[in-house]
Amino acid sequence: MSKRFVLTVATGGCIIIFGALLLLNWERVFGDYRPIQTAKAVFKLEVGSQDVARTTDSDDALHYMVKKGHLDEYIHMMNEKGYVLKEKDINHNRLVFNDGQEDEQIYYKRFARKYTMIDGEG
Repeated sequence: MSKRFVLTVATGGCIIIFGALLLLNWERVFGDYRPIQTAKAVFKLEVGSQDVARTTDSDDALHYMVKKGHLDEYIHMMNEKGYVLKEKDINHNRLVFNDGQEDEQIYYKRFARKYTMIDGEG
């Protein structure tokens, strides 16, 4: 057999094994977030013209994703919806908004190296 054939078969086998392991362990790799939904959100941030991307997790809870260090874009989006930023607690990764009647706490966390995932209904 030629070296090219053996290399092609070995590469194909590695891809199949890696894909099978990824499908079996997708929750450990991606956490609670859906991989396709998360990939769409990353695509919207990187290639599209959106500053804030919406996504859902495995429980259909709504999340927002922004580039790391760009929380101000999310705060601006919330201001357009009628919420006013009351407190930005960096120590506890929390934003507190007020809609005129009551306060709403929204937590955020780092996602991968370049993004921030924001929990909440917003």
